[in-house]
Amino acid sequence: MKLIYRICAAFLAAAISVSAWSCSDKKPAGESTGSSAVTESSTAAKDTTVTTDAAAAVTSAAGTAEQTTASTASETAPAAVTTTTTAVPEEKSKPLKGYSSSFEAAKAYYNAYLSGNPDAVYEMFCEDEIEGYNAYIGTTDLLEGKSPQVTFKRSNVVNAIKESIATIHGIMKERSDLPPDKWTVSLTEDLLRKSGENELRDFNKTLGTSFSDANDCGHVYYKDGNEEHDFIGNGCAFVELDGRWYLSYSTVMNAELITYLDI
Repeated sequence: MKLIYRICAAFLAAAISVSAWSCSDKKPAGESTGSSAVTESSTAAKDTTVTTDAAAAVTSAAGTAEQTTASTASETAPAAVTTTTTAVPEEKSKPLKGYSSSFEAAKAYYNAYLSGNPDAVYEMFCEDEIEGYNAYIGTTDLLEGKSPQVTFKRSNVVNAIKESIATIHGIMKERSDLPPDKWTVSLTEDLLRKSGENELRDFNKTLGTSFSDANDCGHVYYKDGNEEHDFIGNGCAFVELDGRWYLSYSTVMNAELITYLDI
């Protein structure tokens, strides 16, 4: 039995199935008064008369004292502190993942298939669901001892998406001369249907996630403008987290990609 069926069976046991999901001054202490008393020198004469030489000596001594006081104040005054501010580099915000609605997410999904962009499809997944899916599979014997993180690493999943896209494009080539990027899909908003509360609760419980909403996608047809060449496309579903919608990793994995992985 192919792994896809075993995984689907396990999810059915947990009330999660492919059918249910398809489709962040203080002033320096060394302050100087600058007004220290100037020592005045006076020459006392033996009598009360001050001679001219003595007066000159007093004047000279006073001047010397003033110079000394000024010099001392200059030496004791603290040097100005220079503060260097290191610029903190501005963090670049990460691109916002997810979509504003499940319909926008669905349009991006099918456009990526039409344009052949597997990396764009992978970027539509929510990391929480990828981790939850890997953890869940790791509790089963579905991979027969292989590591889910290795088996479902990005490069392997992207290659599986690439092969899935190639399969869709191959059908287009068989049915029409139009290149894939000229095709359209019959996607409309009414094809997206809200999942039941119990179903979503069980889904979150199984994967350890906390999605607040989920929408299933009904049958979508690839169209080349001629109804004779239309065919049903790949299924998908979408989950909501913190107001953003993502392509459901586990749904697409079970319904579309698991058969393209080397397991």
